[in-house]
Amino acid sequence: MGIVAKKTTNHQIGRQSVSLDHSELVRARLANLAEHFIDVLRNKDAENIHALLTLPDDQFWSEIKGRANHIEIVEMSTPEKIEHQEYIDNRNAFLAHLGKYGGVYKSSMVAEILGISRPTVNKYGEQSKIIVLNWGSENLYPVFQFSTDENNGERGLLKGLPAILASLRNVSNVRKCNFFTREIDTLDKALDKPTTALETLRKGATEEEIRQLVRLAGIFGTPDAA
Repeated sequence: MGIVAKKTTNHQIGRQSVSLDHSELVRARLANLAEHFIDVLRNKDAENIHALLTLPDDQFWSEIKGRANHIEIVEMSTPEKIEHQEYIDNRNAFLAHLGKYGGVYKSSMVAEILGISRPTVNKYGEQSKIIVLNWGSENLYPVFQFSTDENNGERGLLKGLPAILASLRNVSNVRKCNFFTREIDTLDKALDKPTTALETLRKGATEEEIRQLVRLAGIFGTPDAA
């Protein structure tokens, strides 16, 4: 009896072709994923890649995927992260701005200048007798508010500063700094050239100039402010 050739239908050929195509697509997809994960690890965690080689097969893939996904989540840019970074950048820029006016002190230095204890320094800040910036785990104090010069200072502070701070109500400490460093072109009358409250105090302000600065402080941040 002769051998009868098994007939293959077009339908069977189609099924084999589809199965082959799917398996190749899966292979290609796995290759793409592997390449992506390795690229992430190579760029962000290269020093730890060698440790993956010691893992058994059942942990190898899951560890690669887990590490790569973790890195991507950490590195991912989101609106919240952008907002937080802008906040940090603004804080750093503000500190750099204060550097133009002497920088900042910690409470230990302020205590020495004013001749008081550190707890009293903290109390002064809470009572708005001095400007204090709550900077994470520590308090910082803008240098510009202090003076040991008898020509413009009084008890370690710029003469006139306590009265001005007392009038800066409902104003953040950052904005209080802005009041002293922003340009003004008038007190009770137009000035010959723009100046700042800080410059006025540093040169040794008169009682009338202090009175005018107190007036400006009282309306700072209101519609009546210049």
